[in-house]
Amino acid sequence: MTQASQFDTKHTRTLDALRRTICMAPPGEDLILHETTLTAQYGMSRTPIRQILQRLAYERLVETKSGVGTVVVAMAEDNRNRDLVTHRGILQAVLLHQLPPLTIAQHSDILALAGMASMLEDEDRDLHYDLRNRMHALLAEVIPDPILRDTFSASFWRVVRWHMQDLASDKKGAAETLRNLIRHIAGYTPRDSTDLFRCVIDGELAPAGI
Repeated sequence: MTQASQFDTKHTRTLDALRRTICMAPPGEDLILHETTLTAQYGMSRTPIRQILQRLAYERLVETKSGVGTVVVAMAEDNRNRDLVTHRGILQAVLLHQLPPLTIAQHSDILALAGMASMLEDEDRDLHYDLRNRMHALLAEVIPDPILRDTFSASFWRVVRWHMQDLASDKKGAAETLRNLIRHIAGYTPRDSTDLFRCVIDGELAPAGI
């Protein structure tokens, strides 16, 4: 493995780890991300850590506050509907593009996602997050336009945070919502990228338990 690829791997792992920490934080918990602490924790210099924090800021997961530092953006209930409507709008924008055919590996990933969802227990926060994370990787890979892909990702993580917040207050309801969404994704026909995204939109809109 080259030095550049090692950096990319460490950068990706650290970014994923911080996303997980942010998304799984209990509702209302104030998190401050200190550069010095992060450099020691992840064995990286300040420059790549700052790049990661900039990415998280782009995704509206963190923000810089004068005199405080980098803090996790609070989830205001008044913004829930705005975030969800925006996310659905971005998904619909994806359908305006010519999407590439799904590969055999991507078909396998969808089946694996369904298999993982069948083992989901209501209170298993780690699996809830892992399912959402794998879903993000699958969908982002299919979006050809880099600007739209970045916009999708930024919106997606806001939705994940709302899901994890719902899980804290209503485990059964949040679990049914996620199972229902993945059921729609796994049932896409005739199994091409366009139908996959249509099923994601239908799953986001469908009531739990159907």
